[in-house]
Amino acid sequence: MSSERLWTVACPIGRNSDMYSALVVGCGGAGCRVVSRICASFDFPALRINVSDADINVVPDSGNTDVGFKGDRDEAYYHAMFIHNEEIVEKIRGHSTIIGVAALGGGTGAGAIIALAQCARSLDIPFISVVYMPWKFETERRSEALKELPDVQKVSDRMFLMDNESAKELGETTINMGRALEGAELLMKHAAVKVAILAETTPFLSLMSSRCYTFSYGSESSLLGSVEQALAFPLYPTDPVGKKVVICPDAPASDLERELVVKTVADRTGLCPDFVQGDLEEGNGAFIFLPISYRSPDSS
Repeated sequence: MSSERLWTVACPIGRNSDMYSALVVGCGGAGCRVVSRICASFDFPALRINVSDADINVVPDSGNTDVGFKGDRDEAYYHAMFIHNEEIVEKIRGHSTIIGVAALGGGTGAGAIIALAQCARSLDIPFISVVYMPWKFETERRSEALKELPDVQKVSDRMFLMDNESAKELGETTINMGRALEGAELLMKHAAVKVAILAETTPFLSLMSSRCYTFSYGSESSLLGSVEQALAFPLYPTDPVGKKVVICPDAPASDLERELVVKTVADRTGLCPDFVQGDLEEGNGAFIFLPISYRSPDSS
């Protein structure tokens, strides 16, 4: 007899935005692009915070929106938190959960997402961050991102991490996303949507009981194959902690399928999965969320 818990997602993606109380917020250029991708596909409440062409424009002192904050996280935070605080608070007020999406290392994303989290906390709204790391060849940005990451985790009720270095192989082998940047943003789009839907339809903080997670997606001819594929390509270097992995199949899984997956996951990770039943009529793909103890992806 397996000991996994089974959750059911009752509200499929794509319904009218009035049905959702969670809010997805893009922070910085990359975060806003991800949220724009979400809005192009799903009718979901969204907000964008950036230096220009956003719902809330956080303009640097220089006035130069072409270069933005040039990696100055502190200046971006100051403008978002103290100059645009009332505007942000008014936009997020009344939502059940705030999901902040950002790429770290550029300044605007980290500064804005930390300010956003503190605004959410002032309203007693749970805050979830979905963030990703630059590639290794982006030396300066990656170095800055490593400094920013602990501060983002500190203000987040839950944090979901992706490293672009880890995403390259998954994007090329399983989802065929084309160019690396578009592939990374598409992965972030699907992760942010999945997190937002789970926040709407499950007791989220109980389901995701660890503070920090990475995620992955598999798409094979069977649910077991998809889970095995996802486990082989986590999107952040993992050192799983002693909590449960969360598995979200695209379509509802049978008892036999769940038993096979439970055994496989337990053998691979030592963790027992919680299932969130999918809402699609068919499909063998699966998202997995792996709890991790945060560390630098560049540590040995």
